[in-house]
Amino acid sequence: MNQKKIGAFIAECRKRKKLTQLELAEKLGVTDRSVSNWENGVCLPDASLYRLLCDILQISINELFAGEFICSENYKNVADDNLLILLEHRLYDTSSKDITFDEFHNSLKRFSEIALLLQRFGDKKEAISYLANETGLPEEECTSAYDIYMNMFNYK
Repeated sequence: MNQKKIGAFIAECRKRKKLTQLELAEKLGVTDRSVSNWENGVCLPDASLYRLLCDILQISINELFAGEFICSENYKNVADDNLLILLEHRLYDTSSKDITFDEFHNSLKRFSEIALLLQRFGDKKEAISYLANETGLPEEECTSAYDIYMNMFNYK
């Protein structure tokens, strides 16, 4: 999720509703500083506020996460993308966080593209070496992605 894009979208929707930051904050039971932080991409609203925020702004949660209005033709694809991003965040939250989320995301993305190939390797070192050579990522990043993927899908 792109915090800056989401924040700009919250600001755009708030202004369309002719609400000030303070008025939106009061409806949500937060401070106007919190709303300012969201709109400036400093942080996202607490998950407990998503439904009410979307109701007030008359947007869907998928549109909130996408940071833009979604036409009906693209709705399913955007919803799927948002779900995958949320799952990646949840998976990252359970990891040791030895790498940043962006590094983690890139590792998973690149790794999933060659996951079937990696299952053919009989040796972890050989698979990680191949992954590092193919992606150009550091071996540590490839090892983290490899371990997470293999554990996630119970590959041994």
